[in-house]
Amino acid sequence: MKDIATKSTTNYILEKYDLYPKKKYGQNFLIDPRIVEKIVCSSSVDKECAVIEVGPGIGALTQVLARYAGYVRSYEIDTRFKGVYEEFLNEDHIDVVFDDFLKIDLTTLESLKEKYKKVILVANLPYYITTQIIEKVLTECKIIDEIVVMVQKEVALKYTSDYKSPLTFMIQDMGKIEYMFTVSQNVFIPAPHVDSAILKITIDRPADLNLYKVLNSAFKQKRKTIYNNLKNDYQDVLDVLNENQIDQKLRCEQLTLEDYKALTKSFYKHTI
Repeated sequence: MKDIATKSTTNYILEKYDLYPKKKYGQNFLIDPRIVEKIVCSSSVDKECAVIEVGPGIGALTQVLARYAGYVRSYEIDTRFKGVYEEFLNEDHIDVVFDDFLKIDLTTLESLKEKYKKVILVANLPYYITTQIIEKVLTECKIIDEIVVMVQKEVALKYTSDYKSPLTFMIQDMGKIEYMFTVSQNVFIPAPHVDSAILKITIDRPADLNLYKVLNSAFKQKRKTIYNNLKNDYQDVLDVLNENQIDQKLRCEQLTLEDYKALTKSFYKHTI
């Protein structure tokens, strides 16, 4: 079977199935098999692993994941690719589900853990839903052990710097994040305007959803003080801040993860 991730095979597929990349889905097709192999090898995928993939496109990454993994389930919103999958991804251990990943109930994936040692999400994410996808997986799915995703390079650099947001604090609390490598814009059809990068998130513990509620409340308006943001959602905010020796005039980015964990512990003795 030919590698999908070559310029010639990609052009063959696009021509045969009368396809074109849709901007509304952020579609850019990888045409470098070395990059696809490197993405898969950046993960812990092996035959004892189930892979969840989001947005497989014409299946370049899916094809290589299937060579390494025990099982691959890909979620694709664009039904135009059905014929491509029937030609190139017609294997028993590959399931393609035509659905919007952002709308699915991730608890339905929990049965995968009964059969596979690890469940890993690997995806070339459309730039416009990067944060939403990562947030959904971290907060709604208890069985994901690792996330390996391609994102805009600027986003990858931000997430692996000292940038503070509810999502970066949650990643810090749950495990660790690594910048794996840069992916040139020149290995795609069509070429995006910027380079991409591969991020790897290793998950060691489940999400503390109460912590995430506190973080989202605290970051609601960054220019406001921590007190003014929190008082709209929680009772006795001043008392809780004083109890934890946190200055009410501080802004959300001036607090540490430990500060937010302490606030969460205090607030959830009270009623939201």
